[in-house]
Amino acid sequence: MIRLATSQIGLDGYRVDGEESGELLDLANDPVARAAGAIQYDLTVTRAGDELVVQGTVAAPLSLRCSRCAQFFSTTVRVSSFLHAYESAKHPEFLDVSDDVREDLLLEIPGFPLCRDGCRGLCAQCGQDLNESPCGCAPPEPEASPWAVLDQWKAAPGSPPPRGRASQGRT
Repeated sequence: MIRLATSQIGLDGYRVDGEESGELLDLANDPVARAAGAIQYDLTVTRAGDELVVQGTVAAPLSLRCSRCAQFFSTTVRVSSFLHAYESAKHPEFLDVSDDVREDLLLEIPGFPLCRDGCRGLCAQCGQDLNESPCGCAPPEPEASPWAVLDQWKAAPGSPPPRGRASQGRT
């Protein structure tokens, strides 16, 4: 839990940095992401009228499953512009920013994580990791394009396009 003491806020604000367990992210049962260490935070709380403004940076080391090859890899997600405002009347002694830190970090996890840009993934036929070695599967047969009739059309100047299924009912 990341709790900030509101009684410590001076004219220039109150700065706090530290670590919080990666369990705060609640990723224990997630099939794609796992916490791989402590969350680092460096936050400043200031008063702005009737609000408490918290800004700073947070970062968390994670282990993510590559969306192409399904192997786990290490990375760090960062929020370099953490910024939230809270009503000061609701937080007379302490301000808990844990939920907002968790949410902001989770939003930084990529939707389709890749272990590297050139990841070749898995063979769709046999499941071989193509980053390790090629598989022995025959390449899949290309499917006929619905536009194939246009590929075959060699237009003479002024000639109409071929009539096919794609052009039926059109004038």
